[in-house]
Amino acid sequence: MIKMGIFSFFFAKKKESHKDSTQNKMRDDNNHLNNDDFSSAQKDSAILSKIDLLVKRSVQLEPKGDIDELQNCLYQLYSLINKPGCSQYIIQYGDKLNLALCFVFMLKYDWVNDPDIREVWAEDGFYCIQEYLDNQPYGRQGQAEGMIIYFTLLSVGRNSLKPKIQDILDKAKQVGNNVFHQDDYSLGAQHVIDQFALLSVSGIRVLGQKAVPIMSRICQRYNGTEFFQKTISRTDLMKYDPMDIIQKSRFVRNVIGTILNEA
Repeated sequence: MIKMGIFSFFFAKKKESHKDSTQNKMRDDNNHLNNDDFSSAQKDSAILSKIDLLVKRSVQLEPKGDIDELQNCLYQLYSLINKPGCSQYIIQYGDKLNLALCFVFMLKYDWVNDPDIREVWAEDGFYCIQEYLDNQPYGRQGQAEGMIIYFTLLSVGRNSLKPKIQDILDKAKQVGNNVFHQDDYSLGAQHVIDQFALLSVSGIRVLGQKAVPIMSRICQRYNGTEFFQKTISRTDLMKYDPMDIIQKSRFVRNVIGTILNEA
């Protein structure tokens, strides 16, 4: 995780970047990737190193508002993982929180406007954030920071995530999977996504007084106001055990992870 933390990210001030040193490091990694003497393991390491630089650079660029440079950085990042056999790098890359945030940026600052690609970004982002939530070592604070990105991902990517969740529901219903409730099967993907959204909002609330300015900033920057208001008004969803919702989220993550592993 970039040490400034997610709270600081949403309120980050503009600073001068170390652009030259980053670009020099990326040139070095490109030279490694083009070196035929490198072993497969060394090339994998070089690719992961380049991914790490691009992720960190993207997270630094977004608060500055330099959208052209951010989109270029995101394009380079996506180009590294959007090739046959390269989905493994999403699984292997360690900083799942900031990688999820980059998929949020791709959805918000979309430069291709292709529904199929947006679905992939939403699915990959969902995989990364649930992986982070299950494995982060930072306790309650880390869990809350993960929920911030979870809600932000749903704010910009819920419609793109819907086809995959509906497909999962359809297949789960055929085999009588008990992870989902009958309501989920009857009402469909949007109903499940609404549960995920309420879960994420509840997770952010543990931040206490910090939660209000963070949610305000998310809604402002990621067009999430209407989605947030609709989410907190869904009192009918209170009947679901949060652990049941987490299990549903993990199930969706596992399906996406299987696809990534086979791609």
